[in-house]
Amino acid sequence: MSEIEETPAEPGWPRRALPHSRRGRLLLISALVLVLAGTGLGTWAADTWPWPKDRYCWGAWEEDSGPDFLGDEAFGDDDDGSRTSRETAPTRERPTGSCEVSIASDYKSSYDGDKVSTDQQVSVEYGPVPKAAEARLAMVQDGFLGGDMVPLPDGLPGTVNGRGGLLVLPKSCDAKDGRPTIVTMQASGTYASGPSYTQNDPADLGGAREAAVLLVAAANRGMTAAGCAPDEPLRVSSPLYDLPGRKERVFSASDDVCGIRGLRLDTDDIEDQIGAVTQDLQTCSVRGDRDGVSYLELAMVAQPRLAAVFDGIAGERPAARGWRGTGTLGEKHAIVRADCAGRPVTFLMGASTDPGHLAVFANAAAARLGCAPIAPKGAGR
Repeated sequence: MSEIEETPAEPGWPRRALPHSRRGRLLLISALVLVLAGTGLGTWAADTWPWPKDRYCWGAWEEDSGPDFLGDEAFGDDDDGSRTSRETAPTRERPTGSCEVSIASDYKSSYDGDKVSTDQQVSVEYGPVPKAAEARLAMVQDGFLGGDMVPLPDGLPGTVNGRGGLLVLPKSCDAKDGRPTIVTMQASGTYASGPSYTQNDPADLGGAREAAVLLVAAANRGMTAAGCAPDEPLRVSSPLYDLPGRKERVFSASDDVCGIRGLRLDTDDIEDQIGAVTQDLQTCSVRGDRDGVSYLELAMVAQPRLAAVFDGIAGERPAARGWRGTGTLGEKHAIVRADCAGRPVTFLMGASTDPGHLAVFANAAAARLGCAPIAPKGAGR
């Protein structure tokens, strides 16, 4: 992905060096109204001033258009909060791009007088998946196939939650070497109060469905800039289905996790979260219940365009003796691809290095899909 940098505005969208804070805008508008009032234009200026809205992420998002991070709500009690953006649009010659919207605010708490600071970002990346297998698995699986992700609606190939998502673009946008192009979006941020209290506080995207709308809007703009947009723009018109389950505490080392019989981690200091369970996608995450450290990440991907993200990295040999299909069992990630019910299905594991965990998960998913086991009998012990 390309480095974020300032770029000239698109034709028809002049970049404006105007204040982004509420107070700054009001002061500038007031000054202009006073000037215009002296020339007899004060009434027009005060009543119908055509003040254009700021646009972000290659023109995909408009100020005050819905989610809190695009409105005054992002600034809390800070009248001088600022919203800034940096972006590099993809082009036909260089089909990679990025955009970032940043929100900053500082104010004194009305409760205890402590200084409160927020620093939040919404970042979008456009470009082909990495070439290296480990980098691709780390980016896609670790970031966008966890138990808290849900499938994008309307058959769009990708996943989303309230903090971001991933969308795989149509084949017309594939890189010259065949790698799929994806658009990812992630919200991040911190909240600090007083001299010692800091916590994660991601920018508010308005929930998972609104995040899907934002992601698809950015993807449409990116594809247009790169010259690979389909005849009809992608749309989000349906509700989100298959919402993830709540995190569940694992009380005993002998308890099954992810709702799969025989899948155990031999520790009780964990909690699991079951995500989507459909014909196209199944996910689950197991994390420490106190520190949130990842113990196990599992995913089954059968949706064709989403599965294409993993093309070319499963190797040419079985993952181990007796396993169906091809795959690799690495130190940080494992991937196995096999035919299942007439279509290729990809099974993924992250965090754990125990191939038995993947064996139990893959065989359980295969049974649910109505196909033969992926791993041989006894591989999950």
